[in-house]
Amino acid sequence: MLLKTITLTLCLASFLFGAGGSFMRQNSPLFASGDAKETLGELIVSAEVKELSKSGEYTEVEFTGYQPKDSAVVYEKAGVLIVGLEVANAGALKVIGEKTDEYGTVWLNVSMRGFVASSALGKDKGSILQSGKELFGAKCGTCHALHAESEFDANVWPSILDAMGEQAALSKDEKYSIMKYLQNYK
Repeated sequence: MLLKTITLTLCLASFLFGAGGSFMRQNSPLFASGDAKETLGELIVSAEVKELSKSGEYTEVEFTGYQPKDSAVVYEKAGVLIVGLEVANAGALKVIGEKTDEYGTVWLNVSMRGFVASSALGKDKGSILQSGKELFGAKCGTCHALHAESEFDANVWPSILDAMGEQAALSKDEKYSIMKYLQNYK
C-alpha cells in the first residue's frame, strides 16, 4: 500500500511539474530565484520550458536550446533563428553538448534554469501564437498587402521584421509575437 501511495504521488508530481512542456505566454524575465531580484535573462514568447517546481507566485523552469559560441541569444533549434532566450551573461549557460549544422556552424546545446512568474506560462502554444497572428494582420497590413505566412522561412522573417518593425512602431514584445507566429506557421 505504501509503495502504491509513493508511486501515485511521484506520478502526480511528474504530471504537474514536467510531464510535457509549457510555453511562455509573453516575453518574461528569467530570475535566479523566486524572490525575483536577480535577472538572468528574458524568455521569449512561445518558447518551450520544462516546469521543475513552484515557489509562491513563481515557477522554476528550464529552457534548453542552441547557442552560437559566446552569443547572448539562445535559439530553440540548431541552425534555425527562432529565439527562445536572451541571456545577460552567456557564461551562465550550462553546456550540454554541441551540434554541427549542414553549413559547418557549431552550435552549443545549452540550458538555463531560473524562475518566471507562473502567470507567464501556458500549455497551448497555438493559442499563444494566435496573438501574433492577430498583430500580423493588424500591424503589418496597414501599410501594404500582407505577405503570405509561408512566403519566407524561419531564418528570413527576423530580418524582415527588423527592417519593418520600426516603421510599424512595433514594441519588442509585438515584434517577437509576430515573428514567432510567422516562424511557426505550417
